[in-house]
Formats: sequence, structure tokens, C-alpha cells
Amino acid sequence: MGRPAIPREQETSDYRPRRTVQGAPRLPRTYVPRRRLWSALDSATAGAVTLLVAPVGAGKTLGVRGWLEYSPEPQASDATWIQGDATWTPHRFEAAIQAAARRRNTGDGSMGCLLVVDDANALPPPSLRLIDKLLSTAPDSLRLLLVSRWDLPLNRMVPELLGQLTVLRGDLLHMSDEECAPLIVEHARTTDPEVVRAVTERAQGWPAAVVLASRAVGSAQDRLAAAQHLRGGATSVPDHVASEVFASLTTRQRHLLLCVAGEGIVSASTAAHLSHDVQAPELLAELEATGLLVTRVPATHVPTPRRHSDGGPDDATEPDVSYRIHPILAEVIRRRLSAGGVDVAQAQATVKRAVHLDLVSGSSRGAFDRLIYVNAADAAADLLANAGVRLVLGEGGIDEIAGFVRACPEVVERRPDTWFRIALARWAADDMEGVSHWTERVLSRPEAEADVEIACTRLWRAWLGLEPVPSALGYARQVLERSGPGSATEAHARALAVLLNEVGVACNWLGELAEAEAHLTLAISLARSEGLGTLEATSMTHLAATMFMSGRESAATDMAVSALSRLDEASVWRPRVTPSRAMVTLFLSTFVDLPWTEGAVTVPGDGIGSRVHSADLTTKFWLWIRNARIALQRGSVAEAEKILTTPQTAMLHESRLPDHLRVVLLLERAFLAAVSGDQWALGSLGKSLAGIGARGEAALVAGLAADLAGDRRAAVAAFEIAVTDAAYSQPPVRALALTCCAQVLDALGEGERAIAHLVEAATATEVRRNAVPFLGWTRQGTPMATLLPRLAATNPTPWVQELAASGADRPDVTTLYSASTASPREREITATVVVPPLLSPRERDVLGELARGATYADIAGTLFVSENTVKTHVSSLYSKLGVSRRSQALAVARNMNLL
Repeated sequence: MGRPAIPREQETSDYRPRRTVQGAPRLPRTYVPRRRLWSALDSATAGAVTLLVAPVGAGKTLGVRGWLEYSPEPQASDATWIQGDATWTPHRFEAAIQAAARRRNTGDGSMGCLLVVDDANALPPPSLRLIDKLLSTAPDSLRLLLVSRWDLPLNRMVPELLGQLTVLRGDLLHMSDEECAPLIVEHARTTDPEVVRAVTERAQGWPAAVVLASRAVGSAQDRLAAAQHLRGGATSVPDHVASEVFASLTTRQRHLLLCVAGEGIVSASTAAHLSHDVQAPELLAELEATGLLVTRVPATHVPTPRRHSDGGPDDATEPDVSYRIHPILAEVIRRRLSAGGVDVAQAQATVKRAVHLDLVSGSSRGAFDRLIYVNAADAAADLLANAGVRLVLGEGGIDEIAGFVRACPEVVERRPDTWFRIALARWAADDMEGVSHWTERVLSRPEAEADVEIACTRLWRAWLGLEPVPSALGYARQVLERSGPGSATEAHARALAVLLNEVGVACNWLGELAEAEAHLTLAISLARSEGLGTLEATSMTHLAATMFMSGRESAATDMAVSALSRLDEASVWRPRVTPSRAMVTLFLSTFVDLPWTEGAVTVPGDGIGSRVHSADLTTKFWLWIRNARIALQRGSVAEAEKILTTPQTAMLHESRLPDHLRVVLLLERAFLAAVSGDQWALGSLGKSLAGIGARGEAALVAGLAADLAGDRRAAVAAFEIAVTDAAYSQPPVRALALTCCAQVLDALGEGERAIAHLVEAATATEVRRNAVPFLGWTRQGTPMATLLPRLAATNPTPWVQELAASGADRPDVTTLYSASTASPREREITATVVVPPLLSPRERDVLGELARGATYADIAGTLFVSENTVKTHVSSLYSKLGVSRRSQALAVARNMNLL
């Protein structure tokens, strides 16, 4: 590293070289200390968060880097440098903050470790919200220096007032004339005061302009004339760089920058690959040492295969070094690429060759950006036509494709063979407006050109309501009959994998579950062989849902877990909607298993289950059911009923559901009606089930209604019909009918028949591990807690023993919710209290005891208070609820979910 551009005696006074900084960029040979900035950082970084804001080219990175190396202040004595980008998720960023905090709390009393985040403007919004949260709740855990091109969306007022946040602006980075002089002398290669003065006046203290203008002057034969021309302002600094500075570089340096400038940050091995130059690492190091807006960034510390000049991997490995191409230089090179020329044509050919080698090796990541940056639009279109499906469903290149469409609309217009891939990218991005537009374009092509693409397109449009699903599915089946995985091209095979997945999804929605499973299984196999990892995982999640709907909860659990594992692999792009589908299926499959959940249920996935694709109606339906079951498990029958009567979309209205899902919805409502004692609702729901031909399911509901009315014989007869005629797998109607029948039969004194029914129910649910039928759904039958030990004594299988152990001393569902659920009559009571009152903890205790039927003396003994105190609390309760007696109080409390 070179010495600072200041006299030796000054260097040894207040700021002296003290340390190197792990992970930070290196300083150039000529480095000018930024004393105003350093002094401000000395003071500001004693607080929790410091934000340095300045535009591109202001010298933020090197200014902070120099401060860390030269400052005597303790907060700069130990620092960690990270490069901000989208990979710094809240979890990863919080881990870095905690690691820095642990290094601070080593017991030596030091203020380090400071965490420096360069390009903090590139952090994802959730990570910025994490900073906001920690500033509010735990500022002492922070010691951050955020270097950003613009203001960050932080809540600044209170932290700034408390001294926990300091914002430093770009004026601190403005270079004085004295600071400009050493840089001008270095890069212009002259000490002529007229040249120094001219560049200083033109750059106006902007570090990037000082360097670039000095290079422009230094490349001229007559430096003084060039400086005077610059002072005249006839051309801008970027124009000088484009015409003179860039031209002053060597041929190999120009070729290298033309090939890699679009990368932003490029590793040495990637630079060698893209430029077809084995000396690319050395060339980048030379440019970095001169300070020509090429800076070294932290090494990955992961052995990275080096590439030969032909793009092939070398046996040797070493930690890869990366360099950042400054946006100003990248913009200059972009202009040069737009202007064309022999050197541009050579760079285009080299980059196209590198992209071709990547495709041969199975990777198309970054290909679009590289081709578009070098203005190789036709090559980009060829890439999209040939490898677009893999780019989307193998590597998640939806943003790259969108960028290509925006950058090259004329090329896209004359390339119909790219339209299907663009529609697929819009589908993957959940952009339904874009899907509608591009699928219409696809359908405008002759059908004979690509019937597989036409079939996919029609199915997508069917989910948008533009075509009946059965009609689109029928056409897709015809296409599959005359197509096969061994068809002519890779592109066709990948499109076929997409079609198989879409046909499986459509069959799933329509209830043709066996066909859905067959198509999805084939889609998984074909996607795996074609390297479409994301499609493979997506089809696995749809297959898991199909297995669950087929009544194979255990198999669905395994498949959902496998899909999530596949999505966790580094090589697989993870779309935000695919994990949620797996999480919904996983939750529903495990929710019915043992052990029975006690208390409030925890929804897995941190809310991820609510991220559903706009057109994924099946997942939306099961998410709807999941939410209702969670509400019921948490003790609120009323909330569960409210959820089930409010569909999330018009397509999920009961009348528009396919029969197999409509049966699920009607039975879910029937179980809630049975729990709340709503006989009228049971009768209505039974008629609806009979109306769609679900005879066995209607009989189950009729049995629950007869049980509620106290007619045990009629209940048994209805349950027996349900056992025989149940047609659907979800919910497990046959097993439910068997257990309900067993409960009532035992109450009628027919114990042997009851146990026989329970044995049959246990056999039917053992593989599924679905314990819901054994929760106890009748009011007139023997409680399950009594029957299950007898079943275990008669049929001691592991599953039955698990059921008996979990059901010991557990009340039936109907008993569990009876005290807290309003009856139909109570719901008709018009309460005078509109807003739920605020009850004290003791009043809630008293209300709960009243619901149990306890007397005042019982309540006094339970709560260890006097009867007069109980009477006082009861009087206060009645007043708040606007009632005058216990029955009214309980009715109002149940209606308001206070119990």
C-alpha cells in the first residue's frame, strides 16, 4: 500500500497508520486523508448508528476506509466491513450485528467492534426495518456505520434527538484545493500549476471528477492545452473519459472493462472467463492500484474454481478476489458500447462465447444482463428462445427477462418464439396483468408452431377466468397424448414439463386426484432431468397437496418436507409462493396427527403461509380451511364460522367450488354447527350435500342433527349409512361416522358393536395418522375418554395406544366448547353492549366460574375471597355487560368471545 499524500511530519501527528481492516477495500497508491470527514466520524461513531450519505463519486468508501486505518479513536480500533446487497436478509444481518456486539463485550472496555456497511442503500427493506427496530428497542446493541448513496427510510427524529443516530452529509467529502493537488499531480503526471488549477476549478472538489479529469488531461499530448479546454467547460467530464481517458488505457485493459463493467462487482475468475484473458486478475489489480474507480472488495474466503481462458475449470482452487467497477466508469463504458466499433465487436463476441460456455455447463445465470450490456440483443433473444424455461424455473431469472423486454422491445416484437418464455416469467412473478397480455400474444401465433406452449397458455388464461378450466384441460390432454418426454428439442422437453405440472394442478382443482398425481409425478421426473429445480420443487408441493386431498396425510407430510428441502438447496431459486404451498399442506397434514395440541396453536413459517399465487385457487381454499381450523383450536367457534362464511375471492364462493372442495367446506361448517348446537344449520347443510350427490356425507350430517335432537336410534341409522356411502377422502367421513356411531351405540348398551366400529375406525386412520375422528363429536354418546381405554385393551396396536394415551382425561369436542360457544338462541339475544367491555383479571376469573355453573360460595373458595367480594365482582360484570342475571351475562359473554 502506498503512503498518504501528506508530509511525513503531519502523518506522525494526530492521524497515523495504525491497522489494516478485515474485508475492506485497499487504499490506492496515492491516498489523500479526508480530515474533515475523519473528525466527524470520530465523534459520530460513538453513537449507535451513523449514516453517511453522499452521491456516486463522492469518495465515501475510500474516505471511511482511510479513517478506519488512520483514526486513533477507539471505535475505529476494531471494525468489520461488509458489502451491502440483497443477500443480507434480516436473519443474516442480525447475526452480523450480534457477532460485532460479542466482539465489543469481551471485557476490555473497548467500544469496537464497529460494523461498517458499504452501499447500505442496497440492503433489502426488511433489514432496514430491523435497524429501525433495534434503534427503538436495543440501541446499545448497535454500533453501525451505514455508507449510502441516498437517505435510508429510517425513523430518525427520536433517535437523532437521543443521540443514537447521526447523519453525515456529502459536504464533508468535498475536497479542498490543497487536497485535490496531490491527486491531480499523480493522475495528470504533471506539476504544472496551471494544469492543477484548471482541473481543480472544473472538478469543484468532487473526488471522482478530480481523478477522471486528471486522467483525461494526462492522456493528452499537450496537457496544458487539454487543461485549458477542460476549464472552458466545452465538454463534460464523462465525455472526456469516454473519448480520452478510456482511449488512453491499453488495449487489453479496454477489452477487459468492456467485457466486465456490467457486472458491478466481478470476481477475478469471472473476469478471466468473460474477457477470455488469463491475465484479467493482474489487469484489474493494476487498475485498482491507480485508483481509476476500480476498487477491491472483500474476498469470499471460499475456494472458487479458477477457469482456463477457454472457460473450463482448473484443478487448482484459491480464494477468489473481487473488484467493484464504479458506476461512473460503468456508465462511460456503456456509452462506448452503444457507440460501437471494432473493440466493441470484439467484446461482444467474447462475452457471447462466455455465455455459450456457461449454457453448455448448465448455467444461464446472469446471461441476459451480460448480453444486453454489450448490446447483443439478438443473442439475448436466442438465449431466451432456447433456454428461457430453464432460466425461469431453474435459476429464477424473471428480473433478467423483464429487463430484456424493457431494454429491447423491438427485438422482442420480431421474435414470437420468445413470447411464451416471457409469459412464463410473468406467471412466475405473479404478474397477472402481464400474463394476460403475453398469453394473448402467444395465442396469436399459429397453433401448429408449438401446441405444448398453446396448451400451457390456455390453462393459465383459464385461471384468469378467460376460458373454462375443463375446456383448457381437455385441449392439454390431447396435446399430451401426441407429445412425450423424448420429443425433439430440450426446449420442447422443458415446456412439456411445465405443461405436465399445469395439467396436474388443473386435475387437482377439479378433483381428479389420481390423474393429478400421475401428471405431477411425471413433471417432477422430467424437471429433474432437465435441471429445472424450481419446477421440480413446485410440482412436489402440488403433489403434496394432492396426496393430502386423497386422504394420505402421512405421505403428504413427507412430500412437503422434501419439497422444502429441495427449495433450501443453494442451486434452486426459491419463489415466495412455493414454500407457502408446502407449509399449508404440512400444517394441515400434521394438525390432525397426534399428539393433540393443547392451548393456542403456533402457525409455522412465520406467516409465510399467507403468500399464495393469485391463480392458485386450491392453495387459497386450503389456506381458508386452515385459518378456520386454527380459530376453532384456539377456542372460538364463532370466529371459525365467520371465516368460513367469508371467501377470500369470488372463485371460492360455495356455488363455484368443484364438488370435492364444496363437500369439504360444507362439512367444516357442519362440524361447527354441531359444536354450537345449531340444528337448523345442520339440516340446511345436509340438504346441500345431498343436492350434489354426496349421500354418505349428507348422512353423517343427518346423524349429527339426530344426535343433537336426542334421537339416538335415528343417529345410529344415519351414521351407518355414512359408513357405507362415504365417497370423499377429505375429511375422513367414513372414520368419523364409525366413531360417532360407536359412541351412540355404547350409550345404547351395545358395547361390543361400539368397539368393533372403533377397531374399524382405528384401522382406517392408522396409516393416515388422522386422529380427528376420535375427538368426540356426539352429545348423546359415551365420551371418547371412556371408550379409548377399552379399545386399547381389545386392540392394543401402537396407533390405538397413542390414541388412548392422548385422549385420557380429555373432554369431547362438544363438551370442550359448550361453555364458551353461544347457542343459536343466545345469538338472537340483542345485547345492550355494542363494544366488548374491558374486564379486570378478577372479573374474567369470576365470569369463567359462572360459566362452569359454580355458586357464589364455590367461587369464593376457588378464588380465596369472601362471598361479598364475589358479589361485588358479579355486580360489576352485570353492569358492564348490560344484563341483570347469570344466563343473560353468559349469553352476552359468549357472543362477544369473552369466554
